[in-house]
Amino acid sequence: MSNHTFHFKQFSIRQDKTAMKAGTDGVLLGAWCEVNGASRMLDIGTGTGLVALMIAQRTDKVKITAIEIDKDAYNQAVENVNESRFKDRITVINEDFRNYNNHHKFSHIVSNPPFFTEATGSPDHKRQLARQALSLPFDILIKGVAAMLDDFGRFSVIIPWSVTLDFVRLCALHHLHLCRKTAVISREGREPIRALLTFSNKILPLQQNSLIIRDYNGNFTMPYKHLTADFYLKF
Repeated sequence: MSNHTFHFKQFSIRQDKTAMKAGTDGVLLGAWCEVNGASRMLDIGTGTGLVALMIAQRTDKVKITAIEIDKDAYNQAVENVNESRFKDRITVINEDFRNYNNHHKFSHIVSNPPFFTEATGSPDHKRQLARQALSLPFDILIKGVAAMLDDFGRFSVIIPWSVTLDFVRLCALHHLHLCRKTAVISREGREPIRALLTFSNKILPLQQNSLIIRDYNGNFTMPYKHLTADFYLKF
C-alpha cells in the first residue's frame, strides 16, 4: 500500500496533497458518530474527506456538506469523493468555517477539530495549521455549530481527553447538552487520551462508556474491531 493512499473496504483515501493523513481519530469519529435519523450533515474540517465518506457509507439517507479551509486538502477531498461511489451525496466546500453562511439547518454536525497547542509548534506549516487550535478556536466552533443545528440536531466531536470538561462547559453556554460520551484509551491499563462526545440542543439522558483500542499485548480489542470492521481491510 502506498504511503499516499489508504485503502478502506468501500473507498480509498489519497493523501499526497495534504499534510494531515488518515488517522485513528478520524476513523473513530466516522465510525462512532450518530447517523440514525440524519438527513443533512455537516463535516467541519474534512481534510481528506475521510469522515464524510465513512458517514456516506454508513447511511444512504443523508446529504453531506464537507467544509475545509486548506486549499490543498480541499482538492484532495474533492478527488477522494469524486473517485468514490458516494460522490452524489457529498459536497466539498473550500471555506473558512468562520465565514461559512449556510442556507439550511443541519440534523447532524461532526468535527475532528484542530487541537494542536504545544508552544513549539510543528515543523510542517500546513500540518501545524490543520492541528492548531488557533485556526478554529473551540468557542467559535461551538457557537457556529449551535446556530446551524436544527431543533433536534446532534453535534459529535473527538477531542483530547484533557480538555473535555472545558469543551462541555463551552457547549453548555450555547445550550448544547452532552448526551453521549466515550473515553478512548489507546492501550489497556492507561489513561484516556481522547473523548468522543455527542451533544444535543435538547436535554437527554447521558450515555457513557469507554473504548480500549489495544489490549495489554498490543492487539486490537474486539470492541475496537467491531466498531471499525466495516471500514478497515484487516478487520
